[in-house]
Amino acid sequence: MSSGVFRARWVRLTRPPVGLAPERRRSYQIFIHVYLFAIATHLAFIPVFVALDVVALMLLNLTCIAANVLAIVLHRQGQRTAALFIKLGMVSALVVLSGMLLGGETGCEYFFFVILFEVLISDLAHRLKLLFGGLVISLILASEHLLFGSLGSWPYSELSRELLFSLNVVATFVLFMFIVLQVYTITEVTERRFRTDATHDSLTGVLNRRAIFEKAEGCWQAAQPFALLLLDADHFKSINDNHGHSAGDEVLRHLAQLLGRTLREDDFIGRVGGEEFLVLLPEASMDEALSVAGRLRNELASCPCRLESLALSVTLSMGLALSNEGDKLRDVIDLADRRLYLAKSSGRDRLLAQGGENQGEQVGEGVTARLLQGVPTKDNA
Repeated sequence: MSSGVFRARWVRLTRPPVGLAPERRRSYQIFIHVYLFAIATHLAFIPVFVALDVVALMLLNLTCIAANVLAIVLHRQGQRTAALFIKLGMVSALVVLSGMLLGGETGCEYFFFVILFEVLISDLAHRLKLLFGGLVISLILASEHLLFGSLGSWPYSELSRELLFSLNVVATFVLFMFIVLQVYTITEVTERRFRTDATHDSLTGVLNRRAIFEKAEGCWQAAQPFALLLLDADHFKSINDNHGHSAGDEVLRHLAQLLGRTLREDDFIGRVGGEEFLVLLPEASMDEALSVAGRLRNELASCPCRLESLALSVTLSMGLALSNEGDKLRDVIDLADRRLYLAKSSGRDRLLAQGGENQGEQVGEGVTARLLQGVPTKDNA
């Protein structure tokens, strides 16, 4: 099996279900990796039990592998508590029976701490964590003082016992390190995804309304000159009506990709409405902003959105305003929106970078409020 196929199957196996709540995804991924690593650990111990010639432990170890496979199935079906109890129950039985047959001081008792750690990092309710944590501690004490050695003692040399002890200690620490690493890595990935979801538009991948205006607010507060380019896809409603909303979504994604390829490295793109995008151009002069807009129009003309055999040509109406054209950020945004309105009302497929200063009656009131709806800025608070 090639590495690419294996990686694809691994990703498919460990990927959280689509309908799983975001706050549950971290735990899901942690424990799916724990179950898989536990299977690998049990497989590694098969030669040890074969060498010791303890049939009961060999069979129980194989049962633990089957239990982890069942735990993975239940985990993927959403029965995560049952999966955890089956896995931990079988491991506890293996540890206790190992101590009973081989005696104490073989290192198997250290696996109790891995069991306790898994209980504590699980999604169990706090009361259940305390309850089962107490049960694990009780089992540790009972095993050490009552159960270990009750069915036999170490039948081989002291050196071999020390080797098994060392193997169990190493295996315990490897399990601990693996689980801690998974917790850290998956938590970091999950938090990064949450941050991205909070600031980016889910359809196009560009910044959302709040995030793009926060970028503009930051430039304004730092007295950094910038240009705002507000653009709107012409006749977008007819695309939805004639070709379906999925085609409209593809057009928006296509437009966002073209914007990403056309803009400068330090520019920002945000989706502020259904088919409206706002482009923030820090440190851009009028000529530089016009150049960016021109490149975008040329790129869009040469690269229509292709849907199977259909090519959808899209044009843009754009309004451009510079930061020095307003006393407040909302004035600059309002001016860009007025110019966008004039571009659309005068025939579409054009850019306006002048005029619009006295178009309040024609555009209608509340233009900036529409764009800034739900966005708390110092300027419009």
